[in-house]
Amino acid sequence: MAGQEDVKDILSVLNAVSLTLLEKGINQWEYPWDEKVLLKHVGFLYVGTVAGKVIATFGNKDLNEWHVGKSGKYLFQIAILPEYQGKGFGTVITSWACQYARSLGKELYLDCWAGNQKLKQFYSENGLAYVGDFPGEDYYISVFTCKQEG
Repeated sequence: MAGQEDVKDILSVLNAVSLTLLEKGINQWEYPWDEKVLLKHVGFLYVGTVAGKVIATFGNKDLNEWHVGKSGKYLFQIAILPEYQGKGFGTVITSWACQYARSLGKELYLDCWAGNQKLKQFYSENGLAYVGDFPGEDYYISVFTCKQEG
């Protein structure tokens, strides 16, 4: 789990990923990220490192009666530095989060901007089941959950 000392690294990863997405026309997140907002999420944020360098971040928190009308865990803000994408780190994160939620006897949910076809394909290819599209403030989000084992 990440602490306050990790927020600058998390901010750097999120800003790098957000810029790359915007350059590709993918409106997943706003840029730049607000450090004060991230500080409020300390306790729910995690980092992934390679040789001591923070290369990824994600959040995992409790979810109550969200779009799906159920409680569970919510995996959010998965971000991997562009130069480390496509190397299996996203699969490790989603797999860990599914197993963690199962160990607690909870379902795991995650989402993305409904227009992010590449991320939706990644979720589907990594054992996540599509739940549906739900309205956000001014756009739709696609919601996924871990497929049941067995």
